[in-house]
This record gives sequence, C-alpha cells and structure tokens, in this order.
Amino acid sequence: MLNGRPSRETLLIAVVLAAVAFESLDTGFIYFLNGSELSATSSSPSLYTSIARVISLVLLCIAVGLSWQVRHANRRLRQNLQSREEALENCLRQNTTRLQTLGAKIRREVKARRHMEATVRESEEKYRLLVENANEAIFILQDDQIKFTNPKAEEIFNRLAIQPSGAALAKCIHPNERDRVIEWYQRRLEGRELPYSLMFRLEGEHRASIWVELNSILIKLNGEAATLNFIRDVTLQKKLEEQFYQSQKMESIGTLAGGIAHDFNNLLMGIQGNVSVMNLEAEGGGPLQESLQSIERCVQSGSQLTNQLLAFARGGKYIVKPCNLNSIVNKASEIFGRTKREVNIHRVFARDIWSVEVDSGQIEQVLMNLFVNAWQAMPDGGDLFIEIENVELDDHYTRIKPYNIRPGRYVKLSVTDTGVGMDTETRKRIFEPFFSTKEKGMGTGLGLASAYGIVKNHGGFINCYSEVGHGTTFNIYFPESEKAIVDEERGRDDELVTGVPGGGETILFIDDEDEILAVGRKILGSLGYRVITAPDGKTSLEIYTDRGDEIDLVVLDYVMPGMGGREVFETLLRIDPDVRVLLSSGYSSNNQVAHMLENGCKGFIQKPYDAVRMARKIREILDA
Repeated sequence: MLNGRPSRETLLIAVVLAAVAFESLDTGFIYFLNGSELSATSSSPSLYTSIARVISLVLLCIAVGLSWQVRHANRRLRQNLQSREEALENCLRQNTTRLQTLGAKIRREVKARRHMEATVRESEEKYRLLVENANEAIFILQDDQIKFTNPKAEEIFNRLAIQPSGAALAKCIHPNERDRVIEWYQRRLEGRELPYSLMFRLEGEHRASIWVELNSILIKLNGEAATLNFIRDVTLQKKLEEQFYQSQKMESIGTLAGGIAHDFNNLLMGIQGNVSVMNLEAEGGGPLQESLQSIERCVQSGSQLTNQLLAFARGGKYIVKPCNLNSIVNKASEIFGRTKREVNIHRVFARDIWSVEVDSGQIEQVLMNLFVNAWQAMPDGGDLFIEIENVELDDHYTRIKPYNIRPGRYVKLSVTDTGVGMDTETRKRIFEPFFSTKEKGMGTGLGLASAYGIVKNHGGFINCYSEVGHGTTFNIYFPESEKAIVDEERGRDDELVTGVPGGGETILFIDDEDEILAVGRKILGSLGYRVITAPDGKTSLEIYTDRGDEIDLVVLDYVMPGMGGREVFETLLRIDPDVRVLLSSGYSSNNQVAHMLENGCKGFIQKPYDAVRMARKIREILDA
C-alpha cells in the first residue's frame, strides 16, 4: 500500500486470484449442474478454453481495476486540485490584501514625500526670493572675508566700486568710523550685550560713501565661527535726519532771532521816540539837529537789521496779494542787470504762470539777496540763469523732504550762477543768521537768512544745490493761489502826506515798557493829544471801563506779559464794539495781527517808529 492506496502488483495478484476463483467457481457450478459426476472429457471445458477464459477474466479484472484506480486517482486529483486551488486563492487573497495595504502605505509615503519635497521646494524658493529680493544687503563674513552676498549686497559693493568676493570689510569702512565698528564687531563675536545695530559709513573708491546700518548674527560655516550680516542703506534717512535737525535748528534760531529783534526794536523805539521829540522841539539847522539826524540814521540802520532778523524769524508779511511772479522777477532782474553788467542774465519764464500770494516787496528783497550773492560768487563775471515754471509736487516728494509742506501745485523759481560754488559744510549753514564767508565789512550774514524766513512765511520753501567749482542753484517754491492776479503797483500813502499832523483827542497808550510809555507820552503830548498811559492789559481795561466815553483812540502793544494784546483787544470790543485800536509791536505784522485787523482793529505800526509816522497813522484812523 502506498499512501493508503493498493500498488499495481497487489492489484494484479488480486485480479488473477479473482479470475482463478471465478473460473473454479464456474467449473464447479457446471459440474454441479451435470449431476455431480465427472463426465467424459468432451463434456468439460478444455484446458485451452479455461486458460483463455482465465486470461479474459484477468484482463477484464485488470481493466476494471485500472478503471477504478483511474477514477479513484482522478477523484483524489480533483480533491487535491480543489484543495490547492482553495489554498492558492486564500494565499492570493492574503497576498493581495497585503499588497493592497503595502500599496496604500507606499502611496501615502509617496504622497507625504512629494508634499515634503514640495514644501522644501516652496521653502527654498521662498527663502531664495527673500534673500535675492531683500531690500537689505545680506552677506556672510568669516575671518574678515566676505563669503556670500545677495544681489542687494553686490549692488552696494558695486556702487562703491568694491569687489565683494574676498573683500576685507574693514578696508571698506570710512576711516573716521573704522575703529568704532571693529570694536563693536569684536564685542559682538564675544557675545556681549550691545545695541541691536550700528550705523556707520562705507567708503569705496573715489571717496564715494554711503551710510549703512549693520546687524550681525553669530552662525557656523563649515564648522567654524562666522557672522550673518544684514546691511541697510540709510543714506536717505541720514540725509533727511540732517535736514530735519537743520530745520529744527533754524526754527530755534528763528525764535531766538525774533525775540532779540522784538526786544531790540523796543530799545530802538526809546531812542527814536526821544529823538523825534527833540527834533520837534529843536530849532532848524545847527549842530544839535545834525546830531539828532545822525542818531536817527543809526536807529534806521538798526531797524533794518532787526527787520531782516524778523524776516528770518518769519515775523510777518506786509502787503500780500495774488501776483504774477514773472513780473516781479523780471523787474528785479532788470534793475540788477543795469548795475552789474559783467553778469549775463538768462531768463526762461513759463507762459500762463500760476498766481501766487506774496508780498512783492519782500520777494524783491529775496531776489536781490540771491542776485548779489551770485554776483559775489563770480568775481570775474559769469552767467546768471533765472527760470520760472509751474510744477506739481506729489506725495512721495513731500514725504521725503523735511519742509513740512503739502502736495499740490507750486510755482518754482530757480536762480543758478556759474560761480565758485560751496562745499558741504558751508552749504549747511548758509541760512543761519550772521553766518558769512565774505570778508569783514562785505555783509552782515542776514541776506539768505531773511530770504529763508520770507519764503517760509509765504508757505513755500527754499533749497540749495552747490558744488565747489560748479556754481550754485537756489530753488524756491511758492504755493499756487486760486485768486486772480491783481495790479502789483503799490501806493505809498506815507510819501503823499506832508507835515506832522496833530490833534486834541484823548489817547489811551498801553505798553509794558516804562521807557516806551514815557516816549509815547512825549510824542503824543508834543502833537497836542491828551495822553492816558497804562502799563499792562488789566489796568488798561479798568481805565477804559471808567473813562471809555472820553477816549478816542487806543494805542495797544501786541506783546505783553499776562494779558496780551489780542486778549485786551477782544475784551475792548466786548466793552465797546466801536472802539478804535492802533496795534503796535516790535514784531512785524503776522497772521494773528492780520486776524485782528480783519476783526475791527484799525491799524498796525511797527516799532521803532518816529513822531511823523505815528502822527500820520493816528490821524488816518481818527479822520476815517
């Protein structure tokens, strides 16, 4: 038996035995049928027949056995095949499930890897864009050698004509800043607490320099210490800061100059007033009269100086009206050209020039100061270019300039000479009062200072461009006026009046200076007026409340401690709406004075004034 099934030999023996048994049974059965007796040979099968029958039976049995074996083998084979198929299908299902799981895992990993790669690429692109398009110069410094630069850093180094690759940064620092920067950098490497950034100058070839702000961070490069550095070009910021500080300085100096001019005018008022009274009392001619006239000339010179200081301090505009700047400039340049024929004047005036609201007299003063300075800068003669044009200043221009101006339409006046020019330090100080590069006796240093104040007081601004050996350009901007241009010829009423008019009216004279009160009493008394004096605003209001019916005119000082002139004036108006007030001040007329004139004040007179001007102004108001 093999594996539970009969072998071929066993099966063959079984078949033979079965055939022999079958033949024996068959012979015995025939014998039994023949009466249980052995008959003759003819009645029993022959040996040949028996053998043939046995062989046939054997073959038949073999065939049946083989057929059974084949069927049994086929059945077992089918069972084995079915088992194998089921096992294979089960294995296939398991492997398919595992493959599906593995495939899903691989897909997730591939997706995650792709996402990671995309994130890395995006991050790399982001940082590449940040580094390449950064508004700051980025570079790595190791052993005082530049190892890496971004495009902005290359731009800065190229601007200074410095080779970025391997350049020694210490050599690029301005000599005046080098030691300070190196010390800061070394302390930064040591990890000490320092300011977040440092500002200094980088200098390249041909003395080209820019201001930069540096910030350094410690890093490792190839395992060695290095710094990641960020440099921001702050040249414009530094320039604006300097301009702002200059503007603040000019404002402070202007305030100081205005105060000095006001107090000085009060002193001159005391001198002028007494001289005026003495002139009225003195007989015509004689040494005394000449001395008084000499004193008056000195007072007038002092008054002109204080007026220039007040102009610098923007102490006032006198007769402001819409004007055509072309006409004012053309007239002033023609007058100047007739006296300085060695200067060739070139005029370029735009047509349809916009109107500007200015005091033409003050603008002429500005122009003459500029023209004279240009002439002095061209001792051997030269060219003077004057150009006027309409311009519009946008938000960007007004934002980067420290002039505190609004964007809009302006009339631009340019005055350019071909003179010796100025260096940077001189150019920074040209608008300061009493600063002058001229020889002693050639000027007071107030010309450009007063020009600066006049332009600022008209809502404009002035700037200067100059280089040594390349001349100088002054640009002045006046804001456009929406009002129509009016006749620019000014009448001079003072010149049409002759004599010293007087009167018998009562005048309340208010001033906080005792000397001016005494002078005012003398001047007005010598003209025949009855004078009541008051040393401050509170006392003057008490006097006017008690004696207002008999007071015909109030001469009121604008600047007084405690209750100032404006407050006194407004209180007087509430007491008596018909009160007549002549305002007086050591300052020139300004916007506040103009506001008082619009609201009922009858006139303004600037100190120092003489008896003639005072008398005419008083009669003008009383006779109106």
